[in-house]
Order: sequence, then structure tokens, then C-alpha cells
Amino acid sequence: MEHPSGTTLGPTTTVAERQARADWLITEFGRLAAQAEDPRDKARFRRTADSLVRLAIAFRS
Repeated sequence: MEHPSGTTLGPTTTVAERQARADWLITEFGRLAAQAEDPRDKARFRRTADSLVRLAIAFRS
């Protein structure tokens, strides 16, 4: 799972870039959950995506 921009987070990262990365990660974990065959993996990926959603909402507030 590499972010399409190929860059790393740094001190010059803008709010929009951080939000875009968070959105991308949430989408990726949702995709992984949908493709997972093991119910434990599916639950783990969904929990991770849910946690990222909560963090993203907290940072945007």
C-alpha cells in the first residue's frame, strides 16, 4: 500500500495533503476488508478504517 503521491509526511505537509492521505488510507483499508477471506482479517481491517475515520473527523473539527 503505497500512497499514489509517493511522498512522505514532513513538516511542510499541508492540511489538504494530510486529509487526502487519510482518505486514501481509509479507502484502502475498506478495500482490503472487502477482499479479505478470513473473518478476523476483515474485522481487523474494518476496525482500522473506522479508527482512521474517527481520527480524521477529530482533526477536521
